[in-house]
Amino acid sequence: MSQKKLVLFDLDGVILNSKMNMEYSWGQVCSQLKINVDFEEYFSKIGRPFFDIMTMLGLQEYASRAESIFRVSSMSSLHLVSFYDGVRETLSALEQAGIGMGVVTSKDRMRTNAILAMLPVDFTTVQTPGDKFRGKPAPDHLLLAMAESQIDPADTIYIGDMDSDFEAAQRAGIDYLHAQWGYGAAPKDGIPALSSIKELADWIGVRHP
Repeated sequence: MSQKKLVLFDLDGVILNSKMNMEYSWGQVCSQLKINVDFEEYFSKIGRPFFDIMTMLGLQEYASRAESIFRVSSMSSLHLVSFYDGVRETLSALEQAGIGMGVVTSKDRMRTNAILAMLPVDFTTVQTPGDKFRGKPAPDHLLLAMAESQIDPADTIYIGDMDSDFEAAQRAGIDYLHAQWGYGAAPKDGIPALSSIKELADWIGVRHP
């Protein structure tokens, strides 16, 4: 794989270990709305916009209220999230090498900004769900990230951990690396994968941090 000019990351399961935070927040949703959906059933569908997950769970009538409860609960429990080992060092190495970096996530803008502010690097582009564009597995936000960064698909790679990440990368026409430490299995045999984010620098031709 040739050296890339832009590395795009999913957030949850790639940069951030947020499972405990999500479990707490989903528990608050179920408690306040009096619904009974196991966290693991919800968790198996993450990586997509919240409304899409609620629709897949047959809970679309609760989607707006549930999302509000989830966001508030998540923001109040950010002490339950942590960055994966090697994230800070690897991102710093990419920045020092002049590689552009971005985040394409299904997490809302407020929480995403709060989390990224904890990292010692600047991101060229940050894409979060909105009303105008489709969420993953649609390629819209990956395409927006490249347009905003003024980088071509051939010079871009996306690091994800869910089927929706892989499909979005395929549809955007960019290379994909699977984060084995994340929440989902590799989408199919033969997809290149990293066992640690520390391996990323070698993959894209940057000196290892």
